[in-house]
Amino acid sequence: MALPHPSLALDWQPAQPQPASPASPQLWAVPAATVGAQPPGWEPVSPSDTLPSASPLPWQPVPTAEVIPPPTDIEPPPSPRNLAEVQELLSSQMPGWDDYLPLLRLGQLPTTALVPEAMGQLSFQQVSPGDGGEAGGSGNQNYGFRADYGLTPALMASAYYTYADDPLFAPIPSRPSQPANLWTVYGGSLRARLAGQGEGAGSWVLVAEGALELFTVGSGCGGTVSCDDAGTPNIFNDSGQAVFTRNWVGALSLPLSWQTNRNLQLSFVPAVSFLPGSQGADQGGGGEFYGTNINLGVGASYRIGNQVQLFGSAMLPLGPGNNAFDGNLVYSQVPVLSVGANIAVNPRIGLEASITNGFGLSPATAILALPSAPSEPMLSARFAWNPGAPDSPSPRYTPRQASLALGGLSVNTALTPADGTTQVWLNGDSRGNLFAGAGYSVSNDFQFQLAAGVFNGIEPRNSFVNTYAGNGDLNLRFGGKAMVFRPSKKLPLWAAGRISLGRNEDESSKQGYLFFETMNTWEASPTLAFHLNPKLALNGDGTSWGVGLAANLQLGRRFQLIPEINLVATDLGGENGSNGSLALRWLASASTTLDVYVSNAAGIYDLGQLLGNEQVRVGARLAFSF
Repeated sequence: MALPHPSLALDWQPAQPQPASPASPQLWAVPAATVGAQPPGWEPVSPSDTLPSASPLPWQPVPTAEVIPPPTDIEPPPSPRNLAEVQELLSSQMPGWDDYLPLLRLGQLPTTALVPEAMGQLSFQQVSPGDGGEAGGSGNQNYGFRADYGLTPALMASAYYTYADDPLFAPIPSRPSQPANLWTVYGGSLRARLAGQGEGAGSWVLVAEGALELFTVGSGCGGTVSCDDAGTPNIFNDSGQAVFTRNWVGALSLPLSWQTNRNLQLSFVPAVSFLPGSQGADQGGGGEFYGTNINLGVGASYRIGNQVQLFGSAMLPLGPGNNAFDGNLVYSQVPVLSVGANIAVNPRIGLEASITNGFGLSPATAILALPSAPSEPMLSARFAWNPGAPDSPSPRYTPRQASLALGGLSVNTALTPADGTTQVWLNGDSRGNLFAGAGYSVSNDFQFQLAAGVFNGIEPRNSFVNTYAGNGDLNLRFGGKAMVFRPSKKLPLWAAGRISLGRNEDESSKQGYLFFETMNTWEASPTLAFHLNPKLALNGDGTSWGVGLAANLQLGRRFQLIPEINLVATDLGGENGSNGSLALRWLASASTTLDVYVSNAAGIYDLGQLLGNEQVRVGARLAFSF
């Protein structure tokens, strides 16, 4: 309806008390003599009075062109004036549903998804049983690295490498000692859309994927089994010598997907893997191997919001070859099953965990179960990086928060350095520990990390310590840290997770472990922050775990006091696993810090945080950021 003209605004006045019942409504009227004249004052009408018999004026809609919008004091933001302002505006927006890439695989099963044109995805995957089996340590690990790139909107190219070198998981009674098992794969594949578009409920897509790979198979030595030993048994013949072969293999699949609704996608994948049927023919006699295998795969993925996808898949081998063998070296066909979840920190970073019995990490070997133990459940972890995808908004750290993003010593913080930041650090102590590390933030919420060094002077010693932190043994670690929650009005906490992989490279060990921790940081005041840091080291010899507690107190502009304690719940490293540290941090500049500390932890990095020491160490850590 039309608004009254400002010149006709009426002066409202409170009604005088009326003798009528309180339940009676108060009516108002305008004296007839003043209608159309200057606005009069309103006068109350007694309920007993009779209203005018004249019909009220009808209401009429006002043409749209004559509607006057209500006044507002809020002005729209100015339009970006240059490319830098456009990029700044885009970087401040939260990613939406369409910014997150679909899953390229459901466990071992390929999907119909393609990386967008001129974009790429880099991923790392590890699969390993829950215990070491006959291999000991962290067991039969298989590592996979993969790069996917969108050549066109309908064509994707991939290159990959996988590596496994542990002795077989289950005992082999027919051999005098446990044979080693070496699998390496170099390969590439193409995935092309044949039909369909895959947008919206009820849509479908059909693609074809072909792969060509060089599959190296070694049996009898490798890893912890020396190839120089005489009489090394293998699983293919009784020659007592190692068998080492290189095989050209391949795979062809036709994934078909159906998008049942916005959240649920179903997949049906007929495929064939071309694998050799024997090995070692010219190295002491040919022995049975997998052979060509036709298989059918089914899978489903369910998307919960923007960032979480649940998935499951099954690959059913149909022959004529096999995809598994047991401890008696009897070959058979077993389904390869996977179930898990993929969590996207943001469109650039994806983290995935699943349970599977599938050991192969390439298209041709994906149908293969764990050698010697085909029904053994394994944990699969995968990390994916999409460099060209949108990032989370910048956290816009204060100088104080930027210093917290440098981390602690033996207790970590939840803040990660902003996108594009490089960190380098050096650490040494009075007991002989020497470590160095580097980190690079590929997102505002994720940092790649790499570290190497040696442990020394850990007392007391036992077999666990000797295996993973022997004196002078080189330790290599790589992984990443992801920030998953920023402070809100309801929960003023920073929260993050970190995972690292690696092993003791000494020939007497060659054993590794997975280190996982969660970090939670609360800024109690502008000068005081507290950190809660549960952590564990998982390996075939047991799982060591504990909880770290720490504070960071700002002492003026340049110094911080950092007290820390790790409460260790297990005694794998000795009864005095719990440890504490006290550090003084000098903020020499915005890019340089120096920590001086005393600690009875075996070390300030990964497993060292869960090992106590009988003697106190005095150490220093120098860090640079740029």
